[in-house]
Amino acid sequence: MTVAIGRPDPVPVGREIRPGRVRRCAAVGLSDLNFIFRFLPAFLLVYFLCPAKYRNAVLFGGSIVFCGFCSLPGALILLGSVAVNYVLTRILDCRKSPGWRKGWLAAAVLFHVGVLGYFKYMAPSLPPGISFYTFTLLTAAIDVYRRAERPPRSFLELGAFAAMFPKLLSGPITAYHDTIEQVRRRKITAKGVEYGLSLMIVGLAFKVIIADTVGILWHDIRTVGFESISTPLAWMGAAAYSVQLLFDFQGYSLMAVGLGSMLGFRLPRNFDHPYRSLSVSEYYRRWHMSLGRWFRDYLYIPLGGSRRGAARTVCNLLIVWLATGIWHGVTLNFLIWGLALGFFIVMEKLWLGKLLNGHPVVGHLYVWFLIFFLGFLSPELFPFVISLLFQLPVLDLGSLGIYFTRLFPFRGGGIAVNPRDWIIHGKNYLGFFLAALAVSCPLADSVWKRFWNTLGAKVLLFALFWVCVYRIVTGLHNP
Repeated sequence: MTVAIGRPDPVPVGREIRPGRVRRCAAVGLSDLNFIFRFLPAFLLVYFLCPAKYRNAVLFGGSIVFCGFCSLPGALILLGSVAVNYVLTRILDCRKSPGWRKGWLAAAVLFHVGVLGYFKYMAPSLPPGISFYTFTLLTAAIDVYRRAERPPRSFLELGAFAAMFPKLLSGPITAYHDTIEQVRRRKITAKGVEYGLSLMIVGLAFKVIIADTVGILWHDIRTVGFESISTPLAWMGAAAYSVQLLFDFQGYSLMAVGLGSMLGFRLPRNFDHPYRSLSVSEYYRRWHMSLGRWFRDYLYIPLGGSRRGAARTVCNLLIVWLATGIWHGVTLNFLIWGLALGFFIVMEKLWLGKLLNGHPVVGHLYVWFLIFFLGFLSPELFPFVISLLFQLPVLDLGSLGIYFTRLFPFRGGGIAVNPRDWIIHGKNYLGFFLAALAVSCPLADSVWKRFWNTLGAKVLLFALFWVCVYRIVTGLHNP
């Protein structure tokens, strides 16, 4: 997924972008027509026709080509990272001395974290997907060190695991011990291909029909100017951005899982209706789940988790959330955002969680309120701040203040400005808000599991696919 500086596109968690950077990646992604009608059919034809023993080579080669479409240097960096990791994991498996093994593990961690840190915070351009495949490769080194899994049998095997194109740009992040056996031995079935294609279309619809359409509302609000909107419209804009962010990122994750199913893989689910949560802890167990599992399994638990007393638990949680903030960015707002989330999660761990779980209404309001306001620290959650941080060279505090007066018109004037504008926009976007609400309800999961393979569902999915294609062709889609 690519976002060009100067456009009103959102930047979901973990996406490869930061302020002031010129994008180096053409509009090649899972929702791009070149991918859907050219790359994917050609790749699947070769992949399905070749003998099973050559499929890892086809998958790795196709993934490098896919990455190369975005950035040729990025593809070379990906190849280099896989090669270094392969050598280090083989050394880790051969060494018997605990001291030597710890030293080689430290070398692997320093190499991958160093490469990620350099390109993320110092280099003029960012290789596609580096945040995701770096964490994926780290799981291989750590799992081999722990003797949790055998080392990769070949360079191609590790490459197919780490560079798999469905999850390369936006995740989910897969753990080595959970996925490598699928790389070594998997079975492609007609049922898996059919289910994967259905899931891919649903993800595409989430992205193109819901996320992109509702996102236009925020763009319209910014174009009109914050001085000219009413308080209801200001809140509608905030709600629109939340919907856009969720369905954009969730849509890409569903497409990745669907593509994985078509290739014979069972990729992990990355979202589980985060806005149903009763606490911030639960929210981040449901949002970008694979990233949360990575920090839990490869940082929190090795630090001691919650096994060494309350004081150590608090310290470990704060370290994890500080690291989470740094993973998203090293500017002060990200560090404060990570520590603030860590603080509330610590409070929930100590006493607040019991209160929230015992009073669901309070829990939901607490999550919605807190996530919204912490968004002012992290440009992944609040639309105006993301616009400022990623599109303006200087933070316009005056405009930010105007938007605040529209959200909270306690000082007068906010709700009286164009008081009927929210009705006009509401007529245009109400159906898309309702669609987002409908597919977010628990009933939607049950309906999908029961009816996805029926003729009626197939007809609906077929229609959704061509509606998405139409919207992409006519320019109603933000890549």
